[in-house]
Amino acid sequence: MIACFVDGKLAGNCEISFRTGMKDRHRASVAIALLQAYWNLGIGTRMFEEMIRTAKERGDVRQIEIEFIEGNSRARGLYEKMGFRITGVKPDAIRMKDGTFVNEYMMQKRL
Repeated sequence: MIACFVDGKLAGNCEISFRTGMKDRHRASVAIALLQAYWNLGIGTRMFEEMIRTAKERGDVRQIEIEFIEGNSRARGLYEKMGFRITGVKPDAIRMKDGTFVNEYMMQKRL
């Protein structure tokens, strides 16, 4: 896990989780969160670069996976910029506070 601080304040964090099973240890999952006040400063890109570097250094990871929800075009844009591509969709996977449902998209980056 990586935490990013700007002037002593938490700006965001990210993590990478490695699978350990014999059949899926070539896969890793990533997650990232960045407070809106720190958008457009390159922090998300830099944290992603570090996670990708960490996955490559591990040696046995061949793909990294992440998910985002329908309507989150900022996340999708960052993920695509980092080389991720949509590989699937889970229809109505997330229930929003107002009771509506949105799709969840799976993305993958091959190393």
